[in-house]
Amino acid sequence: MRAAIALSLMLFTASHAAPQLEFEVATIKPHTSSGAPDEVSGGDDKNGLLRIDNLPLKAVIELAYGVRDFQFEGPGWLSAPRFDIRARLPTGYTSRQFQPLLQNLLADRFKLTVHHASKQTPAFAMVISKGGSRFHESAGPRGFFTARPGLISGTRVSIKELAAALAGMVDWPVVDRTALTGAYDLKLGWTPDQATQTPEAGPSIFTALQEQLGLRMQTTKPLVDVVIVDHVERVPSEN
Repeated sequence: MRAAIALSLMLFTASHAAPQLEFEVATIKPHTSSGAPDEVSGGDDKNGLLRIDNLPLKAVIELAYGVRDFQFEGPGWLSAPRFDIRARLPTGYTSRQFQPLLQNLLADRFKLTVHHASKQTPAFAMVISKGGSRFHESAGPRGFFTARPGLISGTRVSIKELAAALAGMVDWPVVDRTALTGAYDLKLGWTPDQATQTPEAGPSIFTALQEQLGLRMQTTKPLVDVVIVDHVERVPSEN
């Protein structure tokens, strides 16, 4: 299945106390599969409309709280039911309102309640190599951001966005310790089959990161925020 998630990159810090923002209108329906092997899953928040297609409820909750799999604890069945969501964004909507809006929708329709905890977990710390980073400050507009096995590429990309994309490739958290705060044009290519090997295993995403961007990974065990599901209904209330 080809994932195409582009909800303004959805790289915001999870809100612990979401303001009571609401979508003007929202519908949630069980996804009906087309049976195609390359059926798209994902969504966007363009043109005044939130659109989510073919995502499991677990993924929707993770989007709402800005966390990845290693920061999430909940019932195993959350990975099974898939939903399509359509919601009219409120007047004056900004991307920073995305998470509070989706959190409140899930609380209303799925009766979702969660709590937060801190957990120490193995991770990679991304630091600048001895030879210095190889980034170039972006002079152009924001472009499409690609993050798939074998390629991370985009214009006006922040280092935090790069770290989040890398975490999805190496299946470990990636902590940004570069102190780089600009927006950069970047392209990182590697052999996908090597994506989950350790830095010592030879040519891989780790080697590409050092050779192409002047960054390297160090192992660490930071405390990370974890979202724990206390209650959630299997079926949403009626539209």
